[in-house]
This record gives sequence, C-alpha cells and structure tokens, in this order.
Amino acid sequence: METAQKLKQLRKEMQKKGISAAIIPSGDTHLSEYVAEHWRTRAWLSGFTGSAGTVVITENKAGLWTDSRYFLQAERELEGSGIELFKMGIAGTPAIEEWLLNTLPKKAEIGVDARLFSVNQLESMKQKLLSKKLSLKHIADLGTKGWDNRPRLPKDPIYLHDEEVAGKSISEKIADLQKEMEAAGATVTILSALDEIAWLFNLRGSDVAFNPVFYAYAVIYLDRVLLFVEGSKLPPVVTRKLKVAEIHIFEYEELSHVVKNFSKKERVLIDPARTSHATAGMIPEDCKIIRQLSPVTMAKACKTEAELAGIRDAMVNDGLALVEALHWIETTAASNTLTELSVGEKFRDCRAKQPGFMGESFESIVGYGEHGAIVHYSATPETSSKIKPKGFLLIDSGGQYRNGTTDITRTIHLSKPNEEEMVDYTLVLRGMIGLAMAVFPRNTRGSNLDMLARQPLLYHHLNYGHGTGHGVGFFLNVHEGPQSIRLEENSVTIQPGMVCSDEPGVYRAGKHGIRIENLIACVPSETNDFGSFLKWETVTLCPIDLKPVKKEMLSKAELDWLNAYHQKVYDALSPRLVPELKEWLAEKTKAI
Repeated sequence: METAQKLKQLRKEMQKKGISAAIIPSGDTHLSEYVAEHWRTRAWLSGFTGSAGTVVITENKAGLWTDSRYFLQAERELEGSGIELFKMGIAGTPAIEEWLLNTLPKKAEIGVDARLFSVNQLESMKQKLLSKKLSLKHIADLGTKGWDNRPRLPKDPIYLHDEEVAGKSISEKIADLQKEMEAAGATVTILSALDEIAWLFNLRGSDVAFNPVFYAYAVIYLDRVLLFVEGSKLPPVVTRKLKVAEIHIFEYEELSHVVKNFSKKERVLIDPARTSHATAGMIPEDCKIIRQLSPVTMAKACKTEAELAGIRDAMVNDGLALVEALHWIETTAASNTLTELSVGEKFRDCRAKQPGFMGESFESIVGYGEHGAIVHYSATPETSSKIKPKGFLLIDSGGQYRNGTTDITRTIHLSKPNEEEMVDYTLVLRGMIGLAMAVFPRNTRGSNLDMLARQPLLYHHLNYGHGTGHGVGFFLNVHEGPQSIRLEENSVTIQPGMVCSDEPGVYRAGKHGIRIENLIACVPSETNDFGSFLKWETVTLCPIDLKPVKKEMLSKAELDWLNAYHQKVYDALSPRLVPELKEWLAEKTKAI
C-alpha cells in the first residue's frame, strides 16, 4: 500500500473508534530508541525511516515531527505522502499539543497506544490539552491495520555477558539496586528499559538491530527477583546462571498479572521517563508509587574500572580496523569505484576481523559531498553516491565488541580543500578539542560544558542543531542516558566513569557536512583546597585528517593536544599493524 492508502485506512479506523486524531511515535513498549521491526509502525505508516519522529493524523491533515538530524531525510521520504514535515527546534514550529489545540474541536478524543508513551509524556500531554478539554484514549496497536506482513517479535537466543568483563556479578548488581531501593523507601521496582535489564542480569541478546538487548521486564523486590522473558530464548547455560543467582523466571506476557496483583502494602519505585504509561497503569491504586530516576540507569552509566579497561581494549581493536578502512579509501578513491554503500561495507568488514566483534553499534552514516550535510543520512542503493577524488567524505560508524561499544566520526578530504572547507573543518576540530581538554568541578552538568564545543563555531556565526554529546553503553546501546552534553538543561551531573561522545559539526546544505567525533571518559583530575576536579580521557584511537586543518587558527594548547593525541594513537596502534599500514599511520599522525 502507498502511504496515502494507509492514511485513508487509518482515518476509517479512527471514525469507527470515535477519535479525531491519532498520535503514533517511534518506540516500542519499552520506550526504546531503536526497536524490533515488529514495532516500526510509524515507519510503515508514513514512509519516514529515521529512528526518531512522531506522526499525527487527523480527519484531513497529517504531520511528522522530527529533529534537525532528520530534516533533509524526512523531506525526501515524505514527498508526495500527504504528510507535512514539522521541524522541531525551529522557531515558529508548533509543538504537537499546540497543533492539536489549533486543529481539533473542543472535547475531541485523541487516540494513543499508551504502551508506547512514558508516564511523563502522556501526563504532560494531558495537561497541555486541558484548555480545550481534549482527551486521550488508549488504543493498542493503533495504525497497524492493513500491515498484513508485520514481523513477529524476535526469538533469537539470549547469551551470557562474562562477569570478568562486566566487573560485577548479577548478585552484586542486584544487591546494590536493593540498597538504593531501601534508601528511596521502596519495596519493589519495575524495570522496563531493555539496556537496564541486560546490564543488571549480565545478559545480552539480538532482538533489536545494533543494540545487544532482548525483550524482557524485571520486577525487583527487596527479597526476590523476577525476570519476565520468553522461555524459549533462554539456553540451558543462561537458565542455570539465573537459577544460581536465585532469579525467578516468568514468561514475558505474565508481567501484567504480577503487577496487577501487587500487595496493597507495596511501595513501588518507577522511573516515569522509562516506564510506559500502560505499565504504570497496571499498579493497584492502593500501592504507594515512588517516582525517581531508575537506580540502574545511573549505575550503568558510571562504568566500573573493569568496564573502562574493556573499553580501552576495544578502542585499540576498533582503531586497527579504522586504520585499514581509511587507508583503503585513500588508496582507492582515485579509481572512481567507491560508493557510500561500499565504504560502509568496508568499515563493517574491517571491524569484523577484530577479536570480540559482535556487530555494528548503529547503521553507518557515510555521506559524500552534500550528503554529509544530512546529519543522519542513510545511503540506499537508490541514493548512494559515487565517491570522487575530491571534496569531503563524512563517515560516522561504530562497533559492538564483547568488551565495549564504539562510536566515531571522521571527515576526510579527498583532494585539496578550499578556504571555506578549511575554516569550517578547523572550527569543528577546535570545538572537539575544546570539550576534550575540559577540567571541571564535580557536580557539573553537561549543559555547562556544551558551549566549550560550540564557541569556536558560534564566534563565526555558525552552529549545529544536534547535541554535542550523548552517553554510550558498555557493549550496550550506543545512545545511553541519563547524562548528555547539549544546550538543553539536564539536571544529571557528569560523574566519574561516564562515557560520552564529543561530536560538534557544521553542515552546509548542498555543499558538505563536517563532524569530528571521539568518545571521552570522565575520570578524576585533582582534589585540592579549591575542590575536587574531573577531566576527560579521550578513549577513541584513530587519526584525525590533517589536510583540511588551518594551523594558524589553532592555539598552542589546541595544537599541543592534537599532536599529543596523534602520538597516543600511533603508540597504541602501530605495534599491531603490518609495515604498509604502520608507515601510513606514521604519516597521518606526525606532529604539525
């Protein structure tokens, strides 16, 4: 079916259900960023395939709300669909609630699948719609009618994540969680976030592309632990491990029965940002509900020494793969045989040779020339550009290894850069270095640090629409909270052990995109009479293209940082490279 036919069918369904609008988000019942194909309703309905976006349909209008990463992609994919693009974060763009208030009559009902929205999201939405007495009506699987070939939920086996790599056993992690629950006055907590469950139980899966997680829920009491997962996905070795840790295993669908039958005396801790409105709605009214950030979220974000050691090892393997791939691009570009797709495949193939490689951490973004200006561009056989030996090529890619998750962007120039290209590139590089060099007191928020990366660009009246940094999991989701480095306020402070991306950029539509990204780990710096200070350790190991660098724009401190970083890269990678690649790396990392 074409998008127009799907919308027509949905509108018929809306009439039958008595709703004037339908809101269809991107997530699943666990509020995941990336979801199994079964939950890609918004993509199936609208044709927009980006990982973030919400479609709203009324009787005669339709809109898609997405952020700046996807503006160009959405414009292309929505063309001729009858769905209007609403660019979030741009002045004059109405929020979904504002648009509905201006579009719908008083007392209209709006359909939502409450399983796909957090407690916070729906409560906020209800409050904003009160002025016209608009109400929300839960309709499960809204928008899926006609999706006859909808994929089933995955049934791939779950596997163990070694304690030696994780740094803590299941029992230790659960004991830590139960202490946090007691401190919060809770007797039980419900976990829905897939990465939290995978981390807590030292398990991994492959239910979601690029993220080594599996569909499950967990209910943690102070004296017992329940895991809700399809039993057929548990191999004997996993079942034995869970039984040794005294984990009670239930089928995935049994969660509602357990939660609905909580004792009246239970004090239930939920994270309203990570628990669906429908799941929270199962809790009996007599129970006391304690709302706060999930203790697992923070524990998972602050990597143990064992996890940090694993990440450093994974970065060496990733760096070796990147050197091979970048060398290949440089020596092959003149042949005019490279395409965006073939470059992405090469990066994947090079990583696959490395020990512990488990797959990519996200779909590679390979943008040549003007495609680099599409922040989350995804090449297809129809759009994949042939790469010529000139201009910028942006490659944002990452790997999942048994001992760490990587995420890196390098922008390389394939000929002689012009003045504008050199200025843009050097400003982005200065921003990346500015954040990497930061020393800051404890209790500093990511929003306090964001300007360090933006200032070189802002001084030249340039900017970028995305955040500067996101948290990164440990052989888990490449995008992980609760911390972030962005202009928007986030009360979570940066703490030792947190791993973040450092990725400023500049994007000129129709010309080029430039982004340089490393991963940085927060580590202690010094404690003295003035307080306790933290700093960043750059853990990514890969040369930064020096060809577009305008040296005179760099301060001495920035130049020293760049030269020291390249020496670190060479020292870490060169002992394991064949002579040809070792010689190439020496040239790419020489001091300037």
